[in-house]
Amino acid sequence: MDKTGKSNKKKNHSSFRYQRALIFGAYDPLHYGHIRLFKRAKKIAKKVYACTESDEIIFAEKGRYPFTSEYERVEDLKGIKYLSGVSIRRYRKNRDYWVKYYKPDVLILGSDWKDKKWEGENLGVKIIYFPRTKNISSTYIRDGLGVPKN
Repeated sequence: MDKTGKSNKKKNHSSFRYQRALIFGAYDPLHYGHIRLFKRAKKIAKKVYACTESDEIIFAEKGRYPFTSEYERVEDLKGIKYLSGVSIRRYRKNRDYWVKYYKPDVLILGSDWKDKKWEGENLGVKIIYFPRTKNISSTYIRDGLGVPKN
């Protein structure tokens, strides 16, 4: 222990269940529920990667412009200590590209996706669903701010 009473020992990376985890999401806007998701992912994986949706994908899939630009989202995500890398998914059907690129042992999704059809289900990678953080969502934030859909 050091003078502050904290342990000097580094985390034993052999104790991780997975080497690499990948999380897809819009993160628009990024909020503490996302941070908690990354933190929980970091407890089970040595490296955690986030792939945010491009502005074009958000518009095509959600029918609205993003609250923050893809470049702002990437910069925000890069500042999160639980993440080892950040990328932008620019094409609607290319989650397989990022799976090949990062070679994750596991994909992590929020539990809100558990009963929905998700195009990443056939990527050959185990999927783990983490519980959502109560009382927070990007939709809740946007609606609370009165952000218009278009």
